[in-house]
Amino acid sequence: MKTTEKNLRELIRNLLSEVLSEECGCQNPDCEECNPPEVIEINSTGNIDGYQTPYAFDSKDEEDHEESIKDTAEVFDFKTTKNEKNNTVAEGKSLYHLYRDHPDMTPRQKIGVTIREINKMLGDVEKLVKVSSKFKLETSVSNKSYWKTTTRHLDKLDSRLQRISEKLRELR
Repeated sequence: MKTTEKNLRELIRNLLSEVLSEECGCQNPDCEECNPPEVIEINSTGNIDGYQTPYAFDSKDEEDHEESIKDTAEVFDFKTTKNEKNNTVAEGKSLYHLYRDHPDMTPRQKIGVTIREINKMLGDVEKLVKVSSKFKLETSVSNKSYWKTTTRHLDKLDSRLQRISEKLRELR
């Protein structure tokens, strides 16, 4: 027997209506199986409300979340306001002004901490350069086989390092 699409649809409708109209047989007027609520829509996303908890899937609590936002804002040269009603990120201060006006450290401490952070970052850069150089030697990659952007980035790095070197001489 060949089942056509029309027959298949009719079969599915019949099965659905049969399943939806099944009763448990107890004849109790309060029984939900005998008297199911009217089904308006059959789908898995019928009437779902959105989440009303802003940090539902975040492992941090609200205070940690606010601190994280403040830290992120300061990294991108923004400053948060003290106004609780309007606790938004406010523009207006450059990195230098934030650095200069930071109230928690003396000028001597600011320079010392900054130099320490630069030293750590340069250590990471040095490690990456060392690994890349070693890999280049092991795989026998020639300078001529670099991508154009790689060569351009190397030239920019070289000039940046020269400028940094000049600024370090000024600091001494």
